[in-house]
Amino acid sequence: MSISLHAVITCVKLLLLPSYFSTDFEVHRNWLATTYSLPISQWYSAKHSEWTIDYPPLFAWFEYFLAQIAAFVDIDMLSIHNRNYSSNATVFFQRLSVIITDFVFYYGSRKCAQSITLFLKST
Repeated sequence: MSISLHAVITCVKLLLLPSYFSTDFEVHRNWLATTYSLPISQWYSAKHSEWTIDYPPLFAWFEYFLAQIAAFVDIDMLSIHNRNYSSNATVFFQRLSVIITDFVFYYGSRKCAQSITLFLKST
């Protein structure tokens, strides 16, 4: 059941790729730009935008990792001066990165649950 539910949710997300996006889109684009363009020491203190990174460091490193891939998709999305920037490539990258991250989270959660179940059965 859970695999089919995950598949349905993914299909809905894929259908919504070209749809409207909110200010969260710009927030995450800005975080990609911040982690790509600025030294680590400025990630949490940068003043170029009102949307400073306010998540734990592991999340900032995750944005940095995504920014390394984003550079191959549309380098302009990674400029800290491109406020409210969006292109089709940027929108697709950000949405697909969410879908792929969902798969990774789902897979990890499923494996963790299976391991716990096996452990509990063996004790």
